Amino acid sequence: MLTVTAILLAATLFASPDRVLAGQSLPAPSIDPACAVPESVLSPGGVLPRVSAQLAAGLPLSVLVVHSAKSPPKPGIVGYPGRLDGELKRRLPGHEVSTAVLSLPGEAAPAMVAPLVQAVEERRPVLVVWQTGTVDAMRSLDLESFGTALQSGIAEVQRRGADIVIMDMQYSMHTAQLIDFAPYVSYMSWLAQSSDVFHFPRYDIMRHWVEEGRVDFADDSDEAKRRSYEFVHQCIGQLLAQSVATMIDPLSVGRRSGASN
Repeated sequence: MLTVTAILLAATLFASPDRVLAGQSLPAPSIDPACAVPESVLSPGGVLPRVSAQLAAGLPLSVLVVHSAKSPPKPGIVGYPGRLDGELKRRLPGHEVSTAVLSLPGEAAPAMVAPLVQAVEERRPVLVVWQTGTVDAMRSLDLESFGTALQSGIAEVQRRGADIVIMDMQYSMHTAQLIDFAPYVSYMSWLAQSSDVFHFPRYDIMRHWVEEGRVDFADDSDEAKRRSYEFVHQCIGQLLAQSVATMIDPLSVGRRSGASN
């Protein structure tokens, strides 16, 4: 009987946030089936300790998304940072969530570190999502310099009291034929494991969608481009929010949500 009780207790402690919230009769957000990817592609692990502590204290969750994209979202379409904000609010009822964006167009990882650190100093986010690697791969920049910049950025963000998620580049069959992204993707994956941070594998996620026929970047019509753009941003927002929620200590979420009912 003691063993069974211990197993049930452990299952409760390590259940996903969705399950904990569902047990409290709160909304249980789900992933759109069209967005879903297998665990072999996306498998969040570990805990976001600073985010968990912030939520346990009943304090707002502030998120900073840093990227190097040159163009803003298309008119009428919400980019993935906005989707992330909405999806986190759905998954964390009773908690205040705010998401800000720092855009550094055309900058490689080494040039992103200083403004990234400055933004963390000024805005004091609890969670940073750092999207990088695209420009480095396009310019075939030195992999060692890329890795050094990543390590420095991760360490500086953590030193300032924030958790960090690193995100790699987008995938399309056309660009993959022209640019060798693989070394940068692999390095980010290895560095994330050695630094105990989460690597959100956007490249592999989008490649899975393409191979499954869920999104078609080969169709050049304006309507097809719009559909693809909307699909990608909606689904990245959902999967990233779900990944973050999975890595939050469920007790810190449940304690505050339960108190707010």
